[in-house]
Amino acid sequence: MKPVLPFCCTPAAFQLLLRQVRVVDSSDALLHGAIAIAMHQLPDIDPAHVDSQIQNISDAVRRRVRGSQPQAMLAHLHHYLFDELGFTGNTENYYSASNSYLPAVIKTRQGLPIAMSLLYKLIAQRLGLRVHGIGLPGHFMCGVETDTGLMLIDPFSGGRVFTEEEAQALVHERFGPEIEWSDEFLQPVSNLHWLTRMLQNLLHIFGGAGQYSDVAAMLEMEMLLWPAQTHLQRDLALVLARIGLSQPASMWLDKYLKDNPDDPQRSDLKQLLEVLTT
Repeated sequence: MKPVLPFCCTPAAFQLLLRQVRVVDSSDALLHGAIAIAMHQLPDIDPAHVDSQIQNISDAVRRRVRGSQPQAMLAHLHHYLFDELGFTGNTENYYSASNSYLPAVIKTRQGLPIAMSLLYKLIAQRLGLRVHGIGLPGHFMCGVETDTGLMLIDPFSGGRVFTEEEAQALVHERFGPEIEWSDEFLQPVSNLHWLTRMLQNLLHIFGGAGQYSDVAAMLEMEMLLWPAQTHLQRDLALVLARIGLSQPASMWLDKYLKDNPDDPQRSDLKQLLEVLTT
């Protein structure tokens, strides 16, 4: 029998993300993909309401700018978003899952770097600004295209502007001088990789908290984004086995072993499969 998803993810969240996969390069897919990730634990979210909240912030900024000058728009965006509304990174409760959920970030005005950057991008692009996600190792921020080049903005730090040298220093501070800097770190992140990184953050958070049903749910969502990555089938099978869902675990593990006959851990996985099916 072919395994069918989802087993652990909220069906509405799973289906919403599935619809975004087909148009993942669109800005709406990034927004609704992030909403889908949040819907697993926040099932009462209304995507239209989240969109309206973002639009309201954008409209409030636009009303303050008489023309369409990007620098003026950027200045008013920062003043309204960070100074007046008080959006900032959540440093006191950094590893709370809610910091990754866009609707919760809008409500609490706090979040992880990647979620704060997402909100910033969604608002800024409605103001006509060209904004990309910049996935530095260990820290996510935004890159705003200007006439003089790329401006690095850290919404987690209240909209602080970083130079490339400061970005390098931040990476070395987190990982040590042995990490080799690459200009690729400053390349725009695709929507697919943006959503994937959000899921991987949650995998880390849920795994650390022992919330293995939620780990399985995030893996199911990641499998939607990366259907050809068969190692996700193995990982899901192992987590499902851990929480006692032997039948779906055996189905995914059997499929993985058939697709990956040369796995170096095949013998151990085969033994686990036998246990699951007895």
